[in-house]
Amino acid sequence: MELKRVIAWRRSVRRFQARPIPKEILIEILDAARLAPSSSNSQPWHFIVVDRSDLIERIASSAPIGTRSIISWARDAAAIIVCCYRKRITHHLAGLFGHDNHLIDLAIATDHLVLRATDLGIGSCWIGWFNESRIRKILAIPRGYRIGVLVALGYPEQPSNEKGIGGIEARPRKPLSEITSYNLFSDPFI
Repeated sequence: MELKRVIAWRRSVRRFQARPIPKEILIEILDAARLAPSSSNSQPWHFIVVDRSDLIERIASSAPIGTRSIISWARDAAAIIVCCYRKRITHHLAGLFGHDNHLIDLAIATDHLVLRATDLGIGSCWIGWFNESRIRKILAIPRGYRIGVLVALGYPEQPSNEKGIGGIEARPRKPLSEITSYNLFSDPFI
């Protein structure tokens, strides 16, 4: 698929078919994340593919109280990718200047992951509501690694069409003129 179309077609899919994702497809998705750039080529990420229904259930139900209903749909995902990171020396140095490059690195890799999933017809949704300490215990994540985000994956319940993956319509986006400037913040680009 053309990259611009993949970007425009990607949606947060929260309703999935009860259908597993073949390992070969998961490898394709993870390989896109592996190819992402990172600060000083540090590649601080580690991705845990969770496709066992008992573990998916435990992850979805471990969300903080008050947010569990927000991610209850995640129980139906074919897989959840737990996107972890470990800070490298370059990240600690950037932190001295107030920069969270480790999170930027992980976000770039995760975005590569969801765009490749879209390209392969797999729906995805970033999950930011989770209980890190519970998931660390559930998945035996070693010390030194942190969880940055979860990504639910699955074949969309509804067929994809011109509206987007899973037939989900695009939500309104601000025009470029509202979000861009030229040289100085006060000078319009468009």
